[in-house]
Amino acid sequence: MTDPATPLLRHSLSTFGGCIVRCLEIAQARLIVEIGSETGVLTLELVSWAAEHEATVVSVDPEPPQRVLERAAETEALVVVAGESPEALADVEPADVYIIDGDHNHSCVSRELAHIFGDPQRMPLAILHDVGWPCARRDAYYAPERLPEGATHPYSYDKGAVPGRSELVHGGFRGVGQFAFAEHEGGERNGVLTAVEDFLEEREDLRLVTLPAVFGVAFVWSTRAPFAAALEAELGPLDRDPLLEALERNRIALYVRTIELQDLVGATSSRADRVIAELDERIGALEAENARLLFAAAEGPRDEA
Repeated sequence: MTDPATPLLRHSLSTFGGCIVRCLEIAQARLIVEIGSETGVLTLELVSWAAEHEATVVSVDPEPPQRVLERAAETEALVVVAGESPEALADVEPADVYIIDGDHNHSCVSRELAHIFGDPQRMPLAILHDVGWPCARRDAYYAPERLPEGATHPYSYDKGAVPGRSELVHGGFRGVGQFAFAEHEGGERNGVLTAVEDFLEEREDLRLVTLPAVFGVAFVWSTRAPFAAALEAELGPLDRDPLLEALERNRIALYVRTIELQDLVGATSSRADRVIAELDERIGALEAENARLLFAAAEGPRDEA
């Protein structure tokens, strides 16, 4: 039986926790930078691994979760940086592994990759979430006003995305006020996967592997890295796996359909509430009129003057 506390939609990068930990071991990571800690579930898993391997996790988030702050007060294996990426990365020591799950748009991701791989002598591993639908070819913005001028596409906080349609719709998969989506999918400088591919066009030395599940995860590393062959053996067989792609398409289709049904139930409930309110008002008016008539009848006919 499914635990009622389990989210209907698996969306967290923590789903890949086991895979990420194996990559940390292969890369012999000693410093891990996490960009975007979400609820902190993956952060705490990373810290547990780091504490056992004499490593350190630096978690960068503009609003760190309380559980992450509490854990940082307990261990030297976790350092919290309350700041916005990529600007906050300037004050963080270069790391062995970067886990990118922050603002899912071309501008942020492009600048994060430029910082991570800016020194050709360094060969870190970068792990990026949301390289699949809906953010592969469509920007999402948590704080569009903070992005550089010209870095955003027209966007909406209210409308949602559905697979196979470029334009947003009323309904669909949406942020419910927490984030905005670009109004159209595709085109230049639009989406996380687009940002990764644009960056790699100038870097033939970098390898990209994509796991097409749970909104997609990308792994980027230098083919010259000492761990390159071992990482290729671990991840290469899963790169753009057709079965994973089919399962993800089915998962998304089912979830979007669930949203449609939830919206329908919500709209039906709202209409029912309005009808009930109108009936209550009419009943109240009829009761008042009935009381008036009863009072008039009790007084009897008035004598003519």
